[in-house]
Formats: sequence, C-alpha cells, structure tokens
Amino acid sequence: MTATSRMPIARALALLEAFGDAPAMQVRDLAAAAGLPKSSTVRLLAQLAEAGYVERLSRSAGWRATSRVLKLASGFSESGLVAEAAIEPMRAFTRAHRWAVFLGVPQGHEMIVRFGTAADSPVALDPEVYNAPTPILLGALGQAWLAFCPEPEREEIVARLAQSRRSSDRLARDRPDLDRMLAEIRKRGYSITGEATRRITWNVSRRAMEGRKRVTGLGVPILADNRALGALSLRYFRTSLSDSEAARLYLEPMRNLARQIADDVKSRQAG
Repeated sequence: MTATSRMPIARALALLEAFGDAPAMQVRDLAAAAGLPKSSTVRLLAQLAEAGYVERLSRSAGWRATSRVLKLASGFSESGLVAEAAIEPMRAFTRAHRWAVFLGVPQGHEMIVRFGTAADSPVALDPEVYNAPTPILLGALGQAWLAFCPEPEREEIVARLAQSRRSSDRLARDRPDLDRMLAEIRKRGYSITGEATRRITWNVSRRAMEGRKRVTGLGVPILADNRALGALSLRYFRTSLSDSEAARLYLEPMRNLARQIADDVKSRQAG
C-alpha cells in the first residue's frame, strides 16, 4: 500500500509518529519520515493543529507535537504492551512444544491472565481466558512474579495481602513460610502451582475446575532491567510429566520465551 492510498487516519498517525522525540521538525523532514507527499503533510498538519495535536512554532523553527498526543496512549498500559509483545512468541512456543502457556501481569492484589494459548494447543484442557484473576500467593504465575520482583515492590504487595481476609492470601500473614517459599523459587528459578490453587472454586467455570484437577503450572518471571514485568506459566498434565521432568524439558525454553518477550517490550518502549 502506497502512502497516498492509506486511509486519512493512518496518514495522520504516521505523521504524529514521525515527530518522535524531536522538539520540532520542518514540513519536508516530516513528509520524508512519514512517507507522505509534502502537500498531504501540509494539509494533515493543519487538521492536526486544529484538533490541538500539533502547533506551528514559526517558519524557521517548524512544527512540534503538543502534550495532547499523550492522551492517545492513556488507555494503553505497560501490561498491554507486555501482552502485545507476548502473543506471537507464546503461540510459536505452543506450536513447537504443544503445551499451552499463559501470561500473567500484576494488578492490585491479584495476577491477571492477559493471554493464553489454550486455543493453539492440541492437548490443553484450560479454557480460553482473558483478564481472568488468579491469586498471587497460590498460583505459579503470581509466585514467579512475586519471588523475582524488586524487594520494595514485594514488601508493598505482601503488606497489602496481609490485610486481606481471603483464604488465598493467608500465607502473607506467615512471613517465615512465605519468605522460605519465595527464596526456594528464586533458587531453582521457577514456581509450581500449589495444591491449594487447584481447590479454589470462586470465579472458576466447571471446565476450568476439571482442568485444574489434571494439569499444573510451571511459572517463570519476565525480567527487564531488574524489574518483573509479569510471568509465564506452562500448563502440563500431572499424569504425563512430573514437576522435575517438566523443569528439565521446558525450563530453558520458557526462560528463552520470557527473555524474548522482555527484549521486545524494551524495543517497543524505545520506539
């Protein structure tokens, strides 16, 4: 598709992207960066200026993007960026290894499952889920994230969970046991879904409950610049693999998947 055949909104967005981090740009430079004719660039700049997204400084200084541009991204959080970066690598992982994998990101006192490849797996029992909550302290996703997130963030989360009356958060009030569990996860490099998680019935469909009886999860963190962006969980049959066998076969591929996602997130953030 040529620049002139693109929809007007696509051309306008391409023009806004062309500003990048530059404080100001000339029309000719914007046109070249956006792949647009100069005449189209002039018309689009006038329309964007009327909407408040750009302004002309002067003939010599050129044009600049205004702070209103930031509103275009206000509904897109970092968790959305992580999910966007994870979708295709996760699908490729499931095509290669058959087992379904799930992406979880922290939100409040829960992990939220943002994407899963159950639909791409020939053996998955888990339903397709999106934005489904799972307890931080009991699930492989939450444990992997909490064990590897920076200590100040971990302390804040544990303190919040300790105030909760939910049975799934009870471990937060027993710091010695919790600290031992997290230290063991950091030592071996992965978490395993606890038996208590398989007994949780709230907000769980019948199909999901049946799946929980037969499968378990191996979780690894997604780390970038000393931060834990989220976690991944590999779901496998308890009758097909022991936890140690799952780690032997899939821990390194899962770590590689996590690194690929983290690298993609950093690349997208860099622009």
